Amino acid sequence: MKKKLFFAGLLVGFIAVSMIQWGWCSASDKFSTGHKKKLNFYFGLPQKPVYSKSVVDSPHSKYVFDPVLQFDQVSHDFIIRNTSKSMLEFKKVEGCCGSLVEAYSDRIPPGKEGIIRAILFTDRRGGQEINGTIRAQTNDPMNPEWTIDISCYVKKFADISEFTIMLNGPWREPIEGTSVVTPTKEYPFRITGVKAKKGLNIVYGYKEMKQGGKKAYLITAKNKRVEAGTIWDTIYVQTDNPARPEFIIRVQGTVTD
Repeated sequence: MKKKLFFAGLLVGFIAVSMIQWGWCSASDKFSTGHKKKLNFYFGLPQKPVYSKSVVDSPHSKYVFDPVLQFDQVSHDFIIRNTSKSMLEFKKVEGCCGSLVEAYSDRIPPGKEGIIRAILFTDRRGGQEINGTIRAQTNDPMNPEWTIDISCYVKKFADISEFTIMLNGPWREPIEGTSVVTPTKEYPFRITGVKAKKGLNIVYGYKEMKQGGKKAYLITAKNKRVEAGTIWDTIYVQTDNPARPEFIIRVQGTVTD
C-alpha cells in the first residue's frame, strides 16, 4: 500500500512539474485562484421608479404624465382593452422622442386586457418636455395602427455640459475628459463624492469651481488602460440634496495603440 502511495505521489509531482514547464499553471496562478481579488461593482443607491398606469380602449389616445425630475426612472403601463369581438394582434410597437417600449402583449382576446409598457429617458431632458407617440401596428383592417400621444415635463436638476465623457486616443498619450455640473436655483446641492461602477480603466474625481459666476463642479475621467481596447463605465455623482442624492455621468471611448 505504501509502495502504491509512493508511486502515486511521484506521478502527481511529475504532472505538476510538466504543467509548470509548459506554462499551463504557475505558483502565482495557483495562489491567485485562492486569493483572487473580487470585483465589487457599484450599481448606485436604490432608486424607486416613478410608476403610473392608465387605460387605453380606443385606437387613438393621449396621456399626459405628471412632471418628473431629471434622472427619474419613469415607467408606465398602458392597459390596452380589446372592446372588439375579434382577437387584437400587435405586430410591432415602438416609442420615439425620449420614450422606449419595454414590453407589450402581442395578442389580446376579445373583451380582455393587454399591456404596453413604456419607459421615459429623462437624463438629458432637464427643463424640457418629452413629446412623442407610441405606435402599434395591428391586424385590425379598420384601425391598422394604434397611437398613444404622450407628453411629460422634466424638471431640471442640474446643467451638465457632457452626459457622456469620451476618452478616445492612443494609450501612450494622456487621455482625459471632463464634464461641468452646475446646480440649478431650484435644486441647490453640494457634491459629496463620486464613485465608479467598475473603475478598472479610469481614474476619476471632481473639484469645485466657478462657471459664469456660479458654483459648479468639474468631473474628470482619465484613461489608465495600457493596451488597445474599449472603455465603458459610469460615474455616480453623489449630492446632499435629498431630491436627487445621486445621478450618473457615463464614460466611454476607444483606446488605440
